[in-house]
Amino acid sequence: MKTSKWILFAFALMATTVNGQDKDPGFKAAMEKMQVDRVAFLTNKLELTVDEAQKFWPVFNEYLKQREDLIKGRREKMRKDIEPDKATEQDLDIILNDILDQEVKLAQLKKDYFTKIRQVLPVKKVLTLHRAEQEFMNQMLNRIRDGHPPGGDKGPGGKPSKNPPGGGY
Repeated sequence: MKTSKWILFAFALMATTVNGQDKDPGFKAAMEKMQVDRVAFLTNKLELTVDEAQKFWPVFNEYLKQREDLIKGRREKMRKDIEPDKATEQDLDIILNDILDQEVKLAQLKKDYFTKIRQVLPVKKVLTLHRAEQEFMNQMLNRIRDGHPPGGDKGPGGKPSKNPPGGGY
């Protein structure tokens, strides 16, 4: 559960960063490289056949887009100029409920899409996808922690970035 919270935090951070830097060509190139890395990483981890990949990627990309939209909506709600010291208990309660509703929507979206993905991949690969996504995000966080951009290939000294086994599960 702790890893999931960090992953959600990373996505929120990346989404916030993307929103603020989407006009920076270097940042955009790094994000595009990260997407290429994600495709290669997941294709390798899932051992997708050509047929599976043709069916999987459109569904998964649709999931990522909808997840990004939900996170963007949550971020916009969090940007409201509410000062906790001046807000009423009722205002704070509404904000808290909005945040929790967004978390539920994200979980439901994941459940819905993993059900769709299960229609195009064997269940073993769907479970592998869950773990592989976490491993990929861990790699991205380690790259950032090591001072390398998300789209970089190597960790410090030209060595691959560390990747904790198991992705927290």
